[in-house]
Amino acid sequence: MARDISELIKELLLKHDCVIIPGFGAFIGNYFPARADRKDGLFEPPSRKITFNRHLTGNDGLLIGHVSAVTGTGYGEARDIVNDWSGELRSKIMTGNPVMIDRLGTFSLNYDRAIVFEPDLTVNYLLSSYGLSAFHRKPVSGLDVRKMAIERRHTPAVSQPSMRSLLTRAAVIIPVLVALALVPFNDRIFRSNIEESNLNPLARAELEFNREQIDADRSAAAPEINITRDTGNPDNTVNEMKASLGLTVQDSGPVSGPAETAVKTAPDTAVNRAPARRTTAVVVEEYRFMVIIGSFKGEDNALVMVEKLRRQGFDPEVAGGPDGFLRVSAQAFPTLDEAKVVLEKLHREYPGAWVHKSR
Repeated sequence: MARDISELIKELLLKHDCVIIPGFGAFIGNYFPARADRKDGLFEPPSRKITFNRHLTGNDGLLIGHVSAVTGTGYGEARDIVNDWSGELRSKIMTGNPVMIDRLGTFSLNYDRAIVFEPDLTVNYLLSSYGLSAFHRKPVSGLDVRKMAIERRHTPAVSQPSMRSLLTRAAVIIPVLVALALVPFNDRIFRSNIEESNLNPLARAELEFNREQIDADRSAAAPEINITRDTGNPDNTVNEMKASLGLTVQDSGPVSGPAETAVKTAPDTAVNRAPARRTTAVVVEEYRFMVIIGSFKGEDNALVMVEKLRRQGFDPEVAGGPDGFLRVSAQAFPTLDEAKVVLEKLHREYPGAWVHKSR
């Protein structure tokens, strides 16, 4: 006895408009809109009724593929199951006895020995009408819509407030408005002693970045101060300083000891000795080379990347970037060579990583 696949055919008819049984025929679903019979008071929802066409026998693979998926068999075995079922069904029909398939219809032979199909009209194969059934409703008697449309209905007039009521309201509202106009508004009354706290985990990183930027700008703006002036002759230095103070310098000639000069000064004028030899103060800027993994607009994404890098054994940090972006660094190094070594390792997982030089 062949395996019954009628249930599988009904499943396909709920989703498809045509299901072909190779070598036998095709079940076709036809759409019918909602219908109302005023005479009998019958209302039917939209439906899809099934018909049979014995001339569509080509294999489109729909039924065999569905049988193969449900039964877990190969395509060839599923094709044999379909052929056995259709052959057994044809044999039963050709005996002359009607063959009924539950909730689908009945097959029989006509006078010309041709197969005809009578569908089961009580079954609706339209999924959008699931749960809707036909019902009868008797027409309402004694209802004249035209009479209701022209009927004049009395609507009570809206009551107007009396003068006494208006005066009472004005007597209450006007003093309040005057008081609000005369009393100066002080917003301190509505302020409460509430201490505010910043719960942003990136606020500290942003503050450190701003401090570094301010220090860097100050270092760049401050010129190098050369406080050493080596002319090779201490006497020239002394003479230049005396001349800048408005003193008269006279050369006393060569002597056996150190060089000496005679100075004529104005009354109450003090002359200091020449300053000692000084060294040059050079401002040295220290840079850090940060391996940037990426820039994020949102704090949540930046924190997720920080946690991921920390689990990988790095020492991540967050730095501010242009346009409000947050840069996530896997690690910072004092030299560029060290940063390049880590950058090469991270390029496999993060192709967009790069090195940022910061103060």
